[in-house]
Parts: sequence; C-alpha cells; structure tokens
Amino acid sequence: STRSRLRDTVQGPARLSAQPKTTIAQEAQEGAANLSVRASVFFNEKQRLQRDLTALALAVYAETTGAPPRSLAVLDALAASGVRGLRYALEVPAVGTAVLNDASDEAVAAMRENARLSGFAAARERGSYLHAGGARLEVSQGDAVALMRARRRHFDAVDLDPYGCVAELLPAAVESLRDGGLLCASCTDLGALSGRYGDGCARRYGADPLRAAQKQAPELALRLLLGCVSRAAKGRAVRPLICVVFSDFFVRVIAAVGEAPTGASSPLAAASPLAAAAESPPLPPPAWRQCAARSPPWSRMIGLRPL
Repeated sequence: STRSRLRDTVQGPARLSAQPKTTIAQEAQEGAANLSVRASVFFNEKQRLQRDLTALALAVYAETTGAPPRSLAVLDALAASGVRGLRYALEVPAVGTAVLNDASDEAVAAMRENARLSGFAAARERGSYLHAGGARLEVSQGDAVALMRARRRHFDAVDLDPYGCVAELLPAAVESLRDGGLLCASCTDLGALSGRYGDGCARRYGADPLRAAQKQAPELALRLLLGCVSRAAKGRAVRPLICVVFSDFFVRVIAAVGEAPTGASSPLAAASPLAAAAESPPLPPPAWRQCAARSPPWSRMIGLRPL
C-alpha cells in the first residue's frame, strides 16, 4: 500500500541511494543517456518527469545567467545509476563537469558502465570520463555530506534525491554552492511531512502540522521543505524557482541560493514556523505560485504551530 511504502521510505537511510538485491541488468534509454539498469541499483523510471524538469531548469538557468558552454559544475550527490548527472552533462551545453557520487559499490560500478554506454571514455585522471561533446564526468564514491563539505562554494548546481528526508543533507549542500547556484532537492517522506507518523515531522523539519491542515498537506510539505532550506542557508538568500508535488508521494523544490542583499531581513526569521489557528482558511491552490514572486514566499505558513 501507499502508506506502507511511505513508512519504509521514511525509515530508510538518507545517504545511500539503493539497497542490494540482484545483479540482473537490462538496457534502457532516458533522454540522451543510455543505461544498464540493475535491480541492485535504484532507478525509478516513473521519476523521469522530474528529471526532465530539472534538466530544463538547468538549461534555463544557464541561459539566464549567461553561462558559457561547458562552464558549469554540477553534483548528483546520491547518484545511484547516474542517470541525472549523465543527462545534465549530455543535454545541457553549459554543463562542463558533472560529479556523480554514491556510497554503494554496485552503484559506482553501474555509473561507470552507464558512462561508457552513453559515449564517455575513461580519462587519464582516475574516476574521470570525457565525452566527445566536451562534457566531463567525475565518478566519486563516499559519503555525500563529506564530499559537499570538502568542496565549499564549488558547484553551480547540487541535486539531492535521497530516500526519505533530505534535511540532514541541506546544510552541506548549501555550503557547496557558489553564489547564485541552484539547489535541487526532493523529499519522499510526504507521510512525515503531513504529520502521519507522530513527531517525525517535528524532528526532521522543525515544525508540527496541525490536523486541521491535512487537506493542504502537499502545499504544507513544500513550505516546510523551503523553510528547512532557508534555515540551512544560514543567512544566505533562498529564492524558490520551481516547487512541485508529484503524485502526492514526494515533493521537489529548485531554488537559487545566493548572498542576501545588504539590509535584508534574516531569512532564518522569515522561515521560522508561524502559529496558525485551526480555523485559518486554506490558501487557494495557486497561492504558492503567486507567492514565488514575493520574498520570502513561505512567510505565511498555514497550519503550523511553533515547537
């Protein structure tokens, strides 16, 4: 059932992309990437839409910032099969280096195989692969937080798509972003974000949804995640660009992180959970889109009580 899958997701490890099963492989293609899909390495074909969306967002970001070809560095911190980083490197001309990281031995082997299938050739530098189009891949194995903390202000975009809660990864991810860089983060623990699992939401995200706000759970989940990103930014400005709920199962936010303007109010204060009466009227469905044009977009939280 959906509830049991959500519970399993919430309880899963946050820094490992997959858990070993078998080694049977099947060929697949997504976008410009060719893959050898193994049952032992996580690959969710149903999430292609959000990968499409992120690739488009990166392309628009590069265009609006005037990034030269092959000048951007992106990180897929929990890469699993490597499909995200491969697509970004192959489909976004401005991406010069894509770093694919995972803690799993089988995932790293799958990334190397998929790089070869997608037209990358091993370079002299260990763990590096080059494409005829000029893109470079770096395959890394290790803890995602350690990698991001070691590369402070290094990446133009960081993609986080863990099992369950993303909160523990956010501070390191923000530290690794250059000024104006993109943070792309997903949460699959919508059950915790909606308050179904006791105090799970309070422990992970620093807020406790009211039962009266359950009908607005998807929107609240987005606001909770944005607030968590803002607190992790520790004074840097967070500007939401795209906020999406996919099939009432997980949420995805893409936000620009940069230095706050002089004299601007603290984003930490703006992101603090605000109390709301149980009878507070819900925001209309497009409200969060309208709020995106204002700063901060999550300053009006509905259905949250302070801890």
